[in-house]
Amino acid sequence: MSERGPLQERKARLGARSACDRGVVGFIDIPRSEGDTMKFHIQTWGCQMNDHDGERLSGLLIKEGFTQATTAEDADLVLLNTCSIREKAVHKVYSELGRLREDKNKRDILIGVTGCLAQQEQAALFKRAPHIDFVLGTMAIKQLPRLVEEAKAGKKRVIDTGEYPDNHLFPPEVARRRSTAKALVTIIEGCNHACTYCIVPTTRGVERNRPWQDIVSEVRGLVESGYREVELLGQNVNSFNGGCSFAELLERVSEVEGLEWLRFTTSHPMNFTKELAKVIVTNPKVAPFLHLPVQSGSNTVLRRMLREYTVEEYLERLGYLGEGRAGLGLSTDFIVGFPGESNEDFEATMRLLETVQYDSSFSFIYSPRPGTAALRLKDDIPPAVKTERLQRLQKRQTELAKVSNLRFVGSTVKARVESPGPTEAGYWMARTGDWKVVHLHVGSGRVLPFGELVDVSVTMAGPHFLGAEIA
Repeated sequence: MSERGPLQERKARLGARSACDRGVVGFIDIPRSEGDTMKFHIQTWGCQMNDHDGERLSGLLIKEGFTQATTAEDADLVLLNTCSIREKAVHKVYSELGRLREDKNKRDILIGVTGCLAQQEQAALFKRAPHIDFVLGTMAIKQLPRLVEEAKAGKKRVIDTGEYPDNHLFPPEVARRRSTAKALVTIIEGCNHACTYCIVPTTRGVERNRPWQDIVSEVRGLVESGYREVELLGQNVNSFNGGCSFAELLERVSEVEGLEWLRFTTSHPMNFTKELAKVIVTNPKVAPFLHLPVQSGSNTVLRRMLREYTVEEYLERLGYLGEGRAGLGLSTDFIVGFPGESNEDFEATMRLLETVQYDSSFSFIYSPRPGTAALRLKDDIPPAVKTERLQRLQKRQTELAKVSNLRFVGSTVKARVESPGPTEAGYWMARTGDWKVVHLHVGSGRVLPFGELVDVSVTMAGPHFLGAEIA
């Protein structure tokens, strides 16, 4: 990490240019010298964990003397940091690999694949895309420099998808963080649940916890470098057991002086406790937002998914929040069209949506994944029926989200400034504590304090964002 830190660097760059001639900066600008021999570019798909893995991979390469290219066309090494949780994400990776094959026929470049698809497919990737130079698994990230050197030396089909026991103990100072308003901190990797549709236990392994002292130390260093908001990451943060419970970890991290907001993702309802709920609604540094995936409103479908809870138990856990629930933004995940989902099962999901009144949700048609237990179930629902169900659920969620957002019109709330735009000069994007997107109208040429909390007056609301002005 640089002496000033990525957040200060971003602030300095934003202050040096007017809002009308800036785009959203995705990466830190890295000085390049004439002696540099290789430049790299990393393209990432997937969740926040993948985003942070990309920061780690960048740091490893920079430590070895590589410099960062803005685009794949300018790079000598292209690394695809992949996701495989849904079939659509896999298609995107192979589409990019097809484009890179044409590029490789024209010039000398190295192509590497890492992330969940690499861990899932392993050597099979070379058969489908023979122009790949190396494959790096999710639990072998620190082996990246070795694999690159072997590929540079001419070794073919270099691969390491081994499970290194200390992979989760990645040195935080090596990660090259993107210049974003929020810092990502991994606290636990892997998952010990066995949901029948999920590939994560295969691609990420069993749960491995970082010691809580290391996490607090990393957060303290991030705050000292300028960050005021941190998000704790894990496939299931609720099951954290690195010397304390997750609820205790939230309390200890929140004691870091200078930290303003603390977020986390993702939670499993089975590990959502009364102790955790109390911390969420009483600790002022824990952002008022909870993502608690339910997947289905049907107990029959939940049993097939092996989710280990009933709808009634899920609602009971939400009840742990008590009156504090009213002050939280609540989101969830839905899978539509799971094998055997009847019309009655889907109607149960719609009833749950009405009962809980989520502020937002992420919903998808079931995607069969290789190696998962759900492949043994008969997928007997016509595609048109799946699509109709998804559209109906998303339409109702959009209506509920708009109602939720309209509550804020005429009020003043705090929001963290994230970037110029998103659509035109004179606007900036920010987020509230309960994770609502804010489009701030400030006028052309005005520069806002990137990464800082500002008071905004909400003037309008749609289903996907709030419109506001600086208070």
